[in-house]
Amino acid sequence: MTVRIVTDSSADLPADLVQQHGITVLPCYVLVDDQTFKDGVEIKPDDFYRRLQAEGRFPTTAQPTVADFQEVYRDLAGQGDQVLSIHVSGKLSGTLNSAEQAKVSLNGEEIEIVDSQLASIPLGLAVLAAATTAYEGGSLQEVAEKVRQELSLHHGLFALDTLEYLHKGGRIGKARAFMGSVLHVKPILRLQDGEAHPVERPRNRERAMRRLVELASELAPVRRLAVIHSTDPDRMATLKQGLTGLLPADQIIEARFGSTLGTYIGPDALGVAVTQEPR
Repeated sequence: MTVRIVTDSSADLPADLVQQHGITVLPCYVLVDDQTFKDGVEIKPDDFYRRLQAEGRFPTTAQPTVADFQEVYRDLAGQGDQVLSIHVSGKLSGTLNSAEQAKVSLNGEEIEIVDSQLASIPLGLAVLAAATTAYEGGSLQEVAEKVRQELSLHHGLFALDTLEYLHKGGRIGKARAFMGSVLHVKPILRLQDGEAHPVERPRNRERAMRRLVELASELAPVRRLAVIHSTDPDRMATLKQGLTGLLPADQIIEARFGSTLGTYIGPDALGVAVTQEPR
């Protein structure tokens, strides 16, 4: 039996890596202008961010449904595969709940579900690590156990242009500590214990970018590295260049926040995801 990896679109994985590693991605949903779209399927980032910045009702998001998961799990089981399903932090989304309900409804003994305690491209790196482990062989339980043991090696750092969208979307969490002074700062947040935690408050975008590089460098040695942006690929390219002391440029993954995370991250956001080598 082959162990197949399933995740959701909040992982923000580039399509070429999804295809290369045979990963199944369930789209989350985003409601924009009274229309519901499948993230990355029925609405692309350029269109989404244009709508996000226009005057109108603030977008909302929803996890894949139980029926969505049932369909994917049945399809993979029908091919004789086992399923390792790795998803966005349970503190940020109800996606895990949908997955668990689908597993129970199917009596899914060949399905393992993992709360990554991550989101966006840090989740994507955990999914890529899982795909590599699955390719190397081993039982479903062995692969799942290794993935769980290595979750602490995956890190995410994000420089936001504003906390406005995180606040409006109700995902402000521990970053609420920054709310009193967000007018003239570019807050840096870290994914920790399944939610966003405040790190510091640089005064401008350039300083924020330098701090992303410095904070990522503190996590060396690095096994995988990714950069991500919402609306400014040129700044992401500059960030990538600053990280080439950790990995060669051709080994650094470039990604983009899709509509699920973009709803809360907002425009002009940058991020770095790091998979550490075990120390």
